[in-house]
Amino acid sequence: MSDEKKFEAFHREQLNKNEEIQSETVKDRSGHKIDQADDNFLDMSQSEIKGKNQIEKKLLEQLDELVQQGATLERQEEVTELHREWLTYSWPNYTEDKHLEIINMYEADERYRDYFGEDRTQELIAAVKHVLL
Repeated sequence: MSDEKKFEAFHREQLNKNEEIQSETVKDRSGHKIDQADDNFLDMSQSEIKGKNQIEKKLLEQLDELVQQGATLERQEEVTELHREWLTYSWPNYTEDKHLEIINMYEADERYRDYFGEDRTQELIAAVKHVLL
């Protein structure tokens, strides 16, 4: 299989995972169509996907730090910024209102808690609300 075909297969696999997590929730609550987010994801280059994955790794590390060491304003700001950067790969028209809407979905839908883990999700929700509200 050529590198291009492998990359296409990887894109499709990631897209299927995203749709499984987001499905109707994103369409119904945020006012932003998941199809556009899907298109943005499919248009990403390998380096953009690598960048998004690196940000996600940093985000998860910072969330682990929040869970283990407790929240400080500096840590919450860092987590909020990393989450914003991570979101903008799929949602380039970022607004704080959209960010808060996504956080509200994380709170309401267990699929997000499953993705990040319960403790990380709670810290993410608390951090973003504290920083943006």
